[in-house]
Amino acid sequence: MSPWKLMLFLLSCLGAFLLLGQVFPAGLKIGDYNIRFFKVKNLIEQAVTNKEIRAIDKSGLIQLQQKAAILAEEDTLISGGKKIDEDLSNSGFRPNVEFHIDSASGIQYPAGDSTILNSFFQSLDSARRKEEIVRILHIGDSQIEGDRISGYLRQRLQQQFGGCGPGLIPFSEETVSRMYLRMDGYTQTKKFQLLGKGLRGEHTRYSLFHSYFRLKQDSGQSNSNLSGTFAYHLNNLGYRRNGYFENATLLLRNRDSRLELNTSSGNRSFAPSDSLRFSTWNMGKPSRNFSVSMETGAGTDFYGVCLDCKSGVALDNIPLRGSSGLELLKINPKFLQEQIRRLNTRLIILQFGVNVVPYDASSYNWYENNLVKIISTIKSSAPGIQVLVIGVSDMARKKNGIWGSFETIPRVISAQRNACARTNSAFWDMYQVMGGKNAILAWSKTSPPLAGKDLIHLTPKGAQVVGEFLFQAIQKEISKN
Repeated sequence: MSPWKLMLFLLSCLGAFLLLGQVFPAGLKIGDYNIRFFKVKNLIEQAVTNKEIRAIDKSGLIQLQQKAAILAEEDTLISGGKKIDEDLSNSGFRPNVEFHIDSASGIQYPAGDSTILNSFFQSLDSARRKEEIVRILHIGDSQIEGDRISGYLRQRLQQQFGGCGPGLIPFSEETVSRMYLRMDGYTQTKKFQLLGKGLRGEHTRYSLFHSYFRLKQDSGQSNSNLSGTFAYHLNNLGYRRNGYFENATLLLRNRDSRLELNTSSGNRSFAPSDSLRFSTWNMGKPSRNFSVSMETGAGTDFYGVCLDCKSGVALDNIPLRGSSGLELLKINPKFLQEQIRRLNTRLIILQFGVNVVPYDASSYNWYENNLVKIISTIKSSAPGIQVLVIGVSDMARKKNGIWGSFETIPRVISAQRNACARTNSAFWDMYQVMGGKNAILAWSKTSPPLAGKDLIHLTPKGAQVVGEFLFQAIQKEISKN
């Protein structure tokens, strides 16, 4: 067969398949098989997607990541036993790129009221001078798991305003998701949790992590005389200021039983109390390790441990895998507010949406209304507490054989922005910061990749880019004051 006849044959076959795609848009079912045909519409959509991916400068993204790593002095981050970015830091190389903040990548305010976060910015400025902790709670879904985004932002803010340590961490974890932290003592606990599979609590006084822990009864122990020892160790696998702390604070509630605590600095005894209790130890000097032994009854609830400096910024990473954020409404509101207030929280960053986007709804009013309730509850905790909502990131799925952004993303972002307008809260559009529609596809194709293969979550390096954009957006607002 001559070449032109072969080409004509192939084009005829292609035309026939495209025609079948138009005649049978849902596919052709033959027995147990359903044959799908490519459509002209698919070819057009694929071409548009490819154009959107090419419009994002992937080499520029990598240069931004390299600069972010240098800015955070990330020479202590270790991967696979080898220090990464150390050579980059020591070489004197400085990528000639800037984290440009404009109306799309900056912090947005309802009705243009740029004074909303002023009280927070003022508290940052006075943190060192007043020798107090200014706490930021970063509460989100799995996009921030493993201290992604939070860890980078913490390092950058602590560099400028002082502070150290990872902040609030869970009392215990079976599998520690933070690579800079090791915990000992999980097998001695019984965990009650609001999310996922596991034991539900006997009450709704959950921690910010949506959980609480009790000591587990072993043979030979009575319910009124349980004991355990818990240890927390920081290493050099994270950002520099994550690696040490000056104060350790245990959060608990011993409603029914007396509590005895023992550390290297001595013993403490507490009578039963239904209130949230903070017990703080001054380590005397920068420390990497904290260990506490306790004896109490079976009904004592343990919530978390703060590893902080005496002053400066504390930024807590609170990831809630599988959450839309609405579970915050299931925590006893007064207890939630008490935690926020007692931690001296000045700003709460809410970052949810990846578990909302897959639910294809024509309207997200239900989500907007519940988000308004959450923000209102948070703001009622104490005067001056502000909220910054981070809009959902870009994320993609495969539809009709083509990978592309979820069509619901703009609707979810609209609900988040509306909730901010109704509660006088700040908003930051991560979707636009990433590059908009199909940006996640470009981020996943960089080398090294800035987004995971699931086309939902950022990699640690991608989180550095987003973290620096957020830091620069905050810096721009501070410079106005």
